[in-house]
Formats: sequence, structure tokens, C-alpha cells
Amino acid sequence: MKILIVDDERMICEWLQFCIQSYPGCELAGCAHNGEQALSIFKENEADVVFTDIKMPLMGGLELLKEIKKLNPRTIVILLTAFADFDLVREAIRQGGDDYLLKTEMNQQSFQEMLSKLELQIKRAGTKEVRGETESTGQQHSIISDILRKDGPLEEDDIRQLRDCNIRWRDGGLFSIAVWKQDLMKDFVLPQNACVRHVASFEYDRYTYVIIGNLARDLTELKKNQILYEYASAIVLNNGCMAGVSTITDRLCNVPDAIVQAVYGLGMGYYEGKIKVWQAKSSGSEIRKKESKWESVFRKKRRELYDVQGDKFYGRTEETMEEARNDTGVPISGFTSFCCDAMEMAYMRFAEEDAQLMHHMLLEEKSRVYRTTDYAEARCKVLEFIRNVLAYQDVDERRLSKGVSAAVDYVRKHYSEAISLEMVSQEVHLNPEYLSRIFKEEVGCTYSAFVSEIRLKKAAYLLSHTTERVQKIGEAVGYPNVSYFSTTFKKRYGVNPYEYRRGE
Repeated sequence: MKILIVDDERMICEWLQFCIQSYPGCELAGCAHNGEQALSIFKENEADVVFTDIKMPLMGGLELLKEIKKLNPRTIVILLTAFADFDLVREAIRQGGDDYLLKTEMNQQSFQEMLSKLELQIKRAGTKEVRGETESTGQQHSIISDILRKDGPLEEDDIRQLRDCNIRWRDGGLFSIAVWKQDLMKDFVLPQNACVRHVASFEYDRYTYVIIGNLARDLTELKKNQILYEYASAIVLNNGCMAGVSTITDRLCNVPDAIVQAVYGLGMGYYEGKIKVWQAKSSGSEIRKKESKWESVFRKKRRELYDVQGDKFYGRTEETMEEARNDTGVPISGFTSFCCDAMEMAYMRFAEEDAQLMHHMLLEEKSRVYRTTDYAEARCKVLEFIRNVLAYQDVDERRLSKGVSAAVDYVRKHYSEAISLEMVSQEVHLNPEYLSRIFKEEVGCTYSAFVSEIRLKKAAYLLSHTTERVQKIGEAVGYPNVSYFSTTFKKRYGVNPYEYRRGE
């Protein structure tokens, strides 16, 4: 089985090469770092399987996919993506992509299992004609996902398409269970139950995985509900995870509502933080109305954050997060998007700096908020980041004279540089001695203490949230001499930067 690797990240390419070379029966057809280079290699050394990144320079994965399928429709193309961008993935699947992998969820064992399945698939296919008789797993997945995520009841044509994708179900005893996608990466197992038959499963969104099932015939309504709860409880117990479960429906056309209920139930667990079975009692239409309402709420709250000053920005963000929590079940996607927008807005409006480390921290914290499945953890990360960005924004600028206000603003923008009182005095057109005196009177501390506190708070945050070297962090906040940085830091926090990072 000949494999071509295409990714603009060299570390990803090296890791994939290692996995492929350690798997018997696999041959590396080549490795490319953009679509144009990959297409050239493919024309010279045609591969059975192509693993390609979606976003690349010169030629992206979607365009490469089209060109490869023109040259040989039998070639299996697996799309790689570093984030759960399902709209882009679905477009790739529609254009002939066979499947996809999230880079963040790959490990050597799962990748080699995929290689084993691909090898078996190629052997079974044999010829182009046989290969064309059935749709790929990826195409089926896309069709199933698109249909079952509809806003409203299924139509006859929807049900027919699902049956064409080998979805075999019947009216009566239909239900849905939702779990967090990240829980599937931990040896997730479904319990065995003679009264439960699995119908389908798919990724609902970047956070959630949905399972659809049928209960056995000839059961009373009471018994059906009892079995469903026991089954969902077994999932929770066996895997140590939350589960959202729908009510039972007897009509195929209502399965999308059951899915919405299960996802909503899981959202209830997100806000409460308890590992148990969560069942939504609201109907699918009621849940959709709530989702629509909160889309409008989040838009309004974002606009408000553009207008409030630093001293109120933190409070408004916290209030919105608490409102969402109190109205349990607010869509997680909308909630986390608001949180990440608030962090980015705080950075853009109030950080007033070009420090690469802080910008890197913004990206890292946004990624963590998107990944977490717990409201309390998301709240802590968001508010801590904003609190750090707003360091010394709590100075009541209404009480500051024009000169001191300008000095405070200059320090916030240039604290990472070597800024003396004399330099700032020139910038704000005041005598250094006069500025020193009124600065302390109005701000409540000396100029040097103000600068030092901003620098050290930034340093403490970076030490806690990054793995950057201590010397680099010191330089980033205005202490190019690591020895002086360490001494100054210890005076403020009682331990040196290395001990602070270790939590001593």
C-alpha cells in the first residue's frame, strides 16, 4: 500500500512517516508540504492513499483532492485538520474525500488501526468498478450527519437516503444519547443490552458525539424508559463521563428532535459539572427557540463589551457567563464563542502591547476554553485571562489629571521597554519631579512601583500558563537581566520565578 503525505507542518509529516514506516506492508510514495508539490509527486509515483492537510499554501487540500480524483478516482484521500472545522470537512467529503482525521486526536495506535483498515479496504476493492459500487465511509458519514442535524422533522426523501446509507431502523422506541467527543478518546465502550440496538452514530459538532438506538418491541412505556435510563447510566459508569439522553420517540421523522434533546441534556451537564445522566424534558422545538434566543443575547452582549470601559469589562463578561449558567442548557458553541471573543476583545482593547508571549497566551487560552467540557473551568480561564489583561485598569482614571493619565497610558503600552521616569516625563511634557509627586498622590503608589507591579504580574501569569524559558519571560516583561528579574520577582512573591512555576 503506497501512501503520500501532504502537510505544511514538518513535525506532522515526520510523525506520519514514522508511523507508516513502522507498519508492515506500507510504502511511502512521497512527502510534500503543499498541494502543488504533492500533485507533482502523485503524477510521478501514484499512491493508493493520500493523507493531506486541508489548509496549505500554494494549493490547499480541497483543490488537491479534486485533482487527484480526476487522475485516479480509486485513490483514497484522507483529510487532515488541526481543528474541528466540520463545515470545511463536509465540503471535502462532498467533493470525493473518503474520510478525515483530527490531528489533535491522532496517536500511533489509532493511526496504525486506520492503516490496517485501509489495507483491508484496498484488498477488498480490487478493481475500479467494484470500488464504485458503494460510497465511502466518509461520504456516508457526511450524508448521515447533514440529514440528522436538520432543524425539523425528517421527510420521506431523508429517510430513503439514510436507508441507502445502511441505516436500518423502525418506528417505535427510538432514542438518542450524546457524549463529549473527547471522552471517545479514552477507551470508550458501549454497554451490551439485549433490549437495545444501535442504529447510527456521528459527530454532531466540535464537542459532541451522538448515538442513536432502537429499543426492543413489545415493551411497555414504563419498561422502555427504565431500560433507556439503565443503558445511559451504564455508559456513564463504564466510561466515567456525562451523558445527555433524549425522551423516547415512536416516529422516525422525530429523530432530529431526539438528537437536539440529547445534546441539550449534555449541555446541562456542562454547566452543572456533575458526571451523571442528564435528560432534557423540553421538546426539540422549545430547545431550538432557546438556542435562537441566546444567539441574539450573545450578539447583544458582544456589542455592549465594545462600549464599556476597562473597569466594567470584566464585570459584564462575568455577568453574561453567569446568566448563561443560570439558564442551564445554553448552547455550548455559542457560549464558548462569546467567551473567546471576550478574551480577544480584552486583549485588543486593553493589553495595548505587542508582546508575542501574551498573544500566544491568548491563542492557548482560547484553545483550552474550546476544549473544556466544564463551565467552571472555562469561567476560571476566561476571567483569569481578562483580569490579567486589565492589570491596573482598576485605577480610577476619572480622578487622574491629564498628565498622569497620559503617563499611565504610556506605561501600559511600553512597560516591556526600558522606560524611565524622565523618559515618560518628556512624553507627557511634565517636569520629572512634579510628575513623580502627583503620580503617587493620584495613583496611590510611586511610578517605579507601578511599573514594577505591571511587569511582575505579567511575568507571574506567563510563568503559570506557558512553558517559555524564564529568561525569555523576563525579557518579554522588561527585565533583560535574568538575575535581576529573579531577585525582583522574589521580593514581590516570596519565591524566585523557577519556584513559582513549580508551585513551591
